[in-house]
Amino acid sequence: MRPNLVRAVTFVAVLLMHMPSTPHGPAVAWAQRRALAQQKSVVFVVTAEAGADAQVEPVAFVNHRGVFEEPMSGGTDGDANAAFFERYYKSGSKYRLIFGGAESGSVTVREAMRAECAPFAARADISTTAKLGGNVMALATDGTRALRVNSSRRAPTERERAAVFQLAKLILMQKSVRASAIEHSTATLNLTATDLDGDGREEMIGSYVVKSGPKVRDTLFLVAVPQGASYRAAVKKHERINAREMMDPALIDSVGEGALLTELFIEQFDADGDGVGEVFTVSRSFEGTAYRAYRRQRGAWRAAYEFYSYRCAY
Repeated sequence: MRPNLVRAVTFVAVLLMHMPSTPHGPAVAWAQRRALAQQKSVVFVVTAEAGADAQVEPVAFVNHRGVFEEPMSGGTDGDANAAFFERYYKSGSKYRLIFGGAESGSVTVREAMRAECAPFAARADISTTAKLGGNVMALATDGTRALRVNSSRRAPTERERAAVFQLAKLILMQKSVRASAIEHSTATLNLTATDLDGDGREEMIGSYVVKSGPKVRDTLFLVAVPQGASYRAAVKKHERINAREMMDPALIDSVGEGALLTELFIEQFDADGDGVGEVFTVSRSFEGTAYRAYRRQRGAWRAAYEFYSYRCAY
């Protein structure tokens, strides 16, 4: 090789060695996948009562694939919980309010409560036309996933209520609950019509508490899907509660109030973007609150997530 050509090739090689690397190829693709995998949004339950502050409490994290994760340690890791407060409960932090599966306003954090009986809650202001209160709750999130355009949530008609009650009665009788007790001593809680999959037909979600005896209650959480002129059960969870097994037997008459020992519907939210809203619920025990999510997978509804948040004892 001629000397001049050798010098030129050497010069080009040196230049290439010292040029800054440009983002391309497998390394960048891996970095992008890793960054995406680390992205997650938070989901809160939103409650509001007349004359009182609205409150938010964390229910779950959702990663980019729609997989649920616990939002905090439940009280065992002070540093992790403090980091959560610092990131999500700064005064003025704003979140999308979800009602009927759609964005229906906003939630703005005022301050973390840090109260003994609400250690992970925050006071908040809400801007929405949704009527919250009692057993009617909402969700909030910082996620950017597209939600449905129109809210789908309403009280059932009398015909719908009667049809779902007949289904609940059948399920309860299969659990050895007397028909007469079901007919005359059943409280229906938060029965809600909401279209979970956007097919134009609304599912019915609600809870029932039966006074089966002076010291016995039977509870049923039910997700009922349309089937012709009636309904079939997609999710059904029955529990029998006996006063003698309770921490305070005198509270047997309070079962169902504020979700005490009873699972209640919170709201639907399509967390994984498959077009079908997950069903979020809450139930309270004597020392904590359990949040759950149900998801339709391969045509069947299954429990997909549960998180227990410790609170003070009754």
